[in-house]
This record gives sequence, C-alpha cells and structure tokens, in this order.
Amino acid sequence: MSCPVTIHKITDTSPFAGTNGEKPQCPVVHLDIDDISDSPSVQEYKRLRRIMGMITKFYRDGSNKKKENWESVRDELEKLEFDQSMTQAQLNALNQPSFRSHPKQIEYRTALNEEMEGRNKEKEKYLVKQKEFFDLYEWSKGIVTVCEWLEMSIDDYCKKMELPERIKKHIKTPPELKPEQISTFSTGLDEITHNLAESQDFFQASIDGRLIKYHGIEKKLIEDQLEAVRRFSEDAPRRQYIEAELLKDLEYVESNMVDTPESINRKEKMLSNHQEFLAVLKFTREKLHLLPTPASQQYDSKYDHYKD
Repeated sequence: MSCPVTIHKITDTSPFAGTNGEKPQCPVVHLDIDDISDSPSVQEYKRLRRIMGMITKFYRDGSNKKKENWESVRDELEKLEFDQSMTQAQLNALNQPSFRSHPKQIEYRTALNEEMEGRNKEKEKYLVKQKEFFDLYEWSKGIVTVCEWLEMSIDDYCKKMELPERIKKHIKTPPELKPEQISTFSTGLDEITHNLAESQDFFQASIDGRLIKYHGIEKKLIEDQLEAVRRFSEDAPRRQYIEAELLKDLEYVESNMVDTPESINRKEKMLSNHQEFLAVLKFTREKLHLLPTPASQQYDSKYDHYKD
C-alpha cells in the first residue's frame, strides 16, 4: 500500500493541507531537503540531527520490544523444560522392579507419558517462535547500528559549519566502513526506507478510511461464520469451541474500528513524523551520497516495524 514520498516546501501548518482544504492521499512534508544548502545553517543542521535522532529512537524502541518478545518466549520455554524435568523424574521413580506388576504404576506411567508427549509438541512450537523472535531482534540491532552511523555521518557532514562549542564537543566521527559493510549498511538503509514507506501508508489508511473498510470486511466475515455455526445445537462441543474463538476475533476487530480524537491525532502525528523520516533518509542517500542503492531489493513483511 506504499505511495511515493512528496517533498514540497509549504506554509500551511496542517500536514493534510490540499488545494480545497481536503486531505490528499499522500500528505505533503514540511521538510524540503532540496532547499538545504551544501553548507547548511545551524538551524538546518539541528533539524536534520533531531529528525535522524528520532529515527534512531524509533528503531531502538522497536528493538527493545523485540528483545522483550524474545525473552518472554525464552522464559516460557525454560518453564516448560522445568516441568518436563519434573515429569521425567516421576517416570524415573516408577522404574523400581517392585512397581512393575502393580496396575497403578501402569496408570501413572500412561498419564505421565501422555503429558510428556504433549509438552514435547508444545516445546517444538516454542522453539520455532523463539528463533523467529531472536531473528527479528538480531535484525533490529543491525538497523539501529545503521541509524547510529547515519547520525554520526550527518554530524561529520556539518563539521565545516561554525557550530557552537557545546554542539561540537558531542560530534563523533563515523567509523569508516569496509567494502562488505558498505553493502550491509546500504541494504539496511533501503530496508528502513521501505519499512517507513509501508508504515506511512498504514497510518494513512487508518486516517482516510481504508483500514476501517478493511476491518469492516473482516467483521462481516466473522459474523457470517457465527451465523452459520449458530444454526447447530448449542450443546455441540464444536459449536461451543468455534463460537468462543470467533467471538474473541470479533471483539478484537471491533476494538480496531473504534477511533477517538486522541488516537486520530496520534496517527496523524505518526504519519507526519514518518514523512519527515523519509525526507531525511532521502537527504542522506541522494544529497550526501553516503550509501549506494543496493542492486537487489527484496523485503520480508515480518520485519514491518509498525506491526510490533
């Protein structure tokens, strides 16, 4: 659902200003990168640096969230393994020769083996989820590293300016990238740009009604299934289970269809921020020529930051 980034110099304070006061599909941005000179002013530098810092914080916060998700699954896996060790200890306790002919021993062993089998299946699911979350976390750490390098590179670009000493003392020289790092960082910058363009459109869709329409179709889909299963007896176990699951889904979808002035303002602010993010990234690539555009551009939707 991505749309091209439009970078215009405007005076209207509304991010959705149009020719007739209407909201355009892709709102304009308040940051005109093309107007920034080769020797930017202190004010321009501060704005570039502030927005790049916001990008870094955005992805650092996302990385911390991914770490929490991974650690949560890891902790659950440890609890599961602890329970498995307890079950195994019980099974070992049944191995005494004097217990072999006792019928109660068979009953206990059968129940414990079934429990162990169930926990093994559950563990397999947790291991898959743990790897998924760990891979996301590792990816996000790499993205944060790219953002931090871009921050330092903007600082380095602005060294020739007459900056106040209080600013100069915080400027760090970015490390020189090795050839293989250039490729990695270039891909990282491209992933960030694509990710922000996709999430920008997500927030745009939530404002212009497309997301509500999408959820409306999903709501109808659930309601029609509920109507179908409710034609069968209330005592049917499958109806009871499916109806409960569908009602949970319905509650979740309906919660996503409720907008408050606060949530709308938040989405508009996020949309505006993402547009400025994209403008600064455009500046680093097209004006500073910090990193080349990678030859191969393939993206994995699981890395979409806005789904966190």
